[in-house]
Amino acid sequence: MTKEDKYAALIPAVHSLMSDEPDEIARMANLAALLHNEFQFWWTGFYRVADGDQLVLGPFQGPLACTRIRLGKGVCGTAWAEDRTVVVPDVEKFPGHIACSSESRSEIVVPVRFKGQVVAVLDIDSRELGTFDEVDANWLEKIADCVYGPQRDIWFAAGCFWGAQKFFKMIPGVEFTEVGFANGWVQNPTYEQVYTDTTGHAECVHVRYNPEIVSLKELVGLYFKIIDPLSLNRQGEDEGTRYRTGVYYEDERDFDILSKEFLRLEKKLGTELAVELRHITGFFRAEDYHQDYLDKNPGGYCHLSPEIFKMAAKLKKK
Repeated sequence: MTKEDKYAALIPAVHSLMSDEPDEIARMANLAALLHNEFQFWWTGFYRVADGDQLVLGPFQGPLACTRIRLGKGVCGTAWAEDRTVVVPDVEKFPGHIACSSESRSEIVVPVRFKGQVVAVLDIDSRELGTFDEVDANWLEKIADCVYGPQRDIWFAAGCFWGAQKFFKMIPGVEFTEVGFANGWVQNPTYEQVYTDTTGHAECVHVRYNPEIVSLKELVGLYFKIIDPLSLNRQGEDEGTRYRTGVYYEDERDFDILSKEFLRLEKKLGTELAVELRHITGFFRAEDYHQDYLDKNPGGYCHLSPEIFKMAAKLKKK
C-alpha cells in the first residue's frame, strides 16, 4: 500500500471521529492519535493560537515538546504567520528552527483554519530526513480541514428551549445542538436564576450547522415557522423576558443575511417583528437535565405544535 493509499483509507475514520464530537480539543486529541499510530511518526500534535501572538501546545502524541512558540518563529510559527503548509526535509537547514529535540530531523506543519482564520497548526516530526513531501501536504491539509470543517454557529431564542432543540436536531445539516441561556448579565446562571427574569438571559438553542447542507437563510426561515414573531416576551403559554425571541450571531457576515430575512418577513406582515437580532454576547450551557429534554421525556411539556415536528420529519426524509 502506498503512502497515498494509506491516507485515502484513513479519511473515513477521520470523518467518523470528527462528526459526533463538538469539542475541538477532543477532536485534536483523537486525530493526533490516529495519525501517530497509523504512520508511526516520531511526534504528532497540535499547537493552538493563544493571546494573539503565540502558539500554545495542544493535544499530541510523542515525547515532551516546546510549550509556546511565537508568531513567525520556527517552522510552526512560520506556517501560522504565512498561512501555508511548510515542508522541511532537514530541520537543521531551516532558518530559525526551534530545536525542541535533537532527534527531530524532518518536519511538516499544516495550518488549521476556522472561519477563514488560522486557529492552530498540525505539526508532525520524523526521525528521518526527507520524510514529508507533496503527498503528505495534500492529504494532511484535507485532514486538518476536518478539525473544524465548514461548520458555523447560530443561536435561536424561541421560547421554551426544549421543543426548539428537538426541532433543530431534526433539520438535515444541523450537526450539534445544546440549550442554554443567552445575552444576559449574570455569569454562569442556573435555570432557577434565569427563571426569575432577573438575569437578562433568554432561553436559547445553540445550533452548529454545515452550510454546505443547510444555509443560514434556510435555518432562519425555519425558525420563523416555529415562533410567533409578533409576540413580545411570550411564546405559547410561556411568558417572561426569558422566553423572548431572538437570533444571535457570532460572525458579522451573518448579519446581512439575517437582516434581509427579518426585513422580508416584516414586509410580508406589515409590521416590525418582536424578535431580537443581536450579536451573541454570552451563552451559558444549561444543566444536563435540560439537554435533549424531550428525547429523555417523550411526554414532556412542549409549546410547539406536533405539526412542527411533522414538517421537520418531512425535511429529514428528503
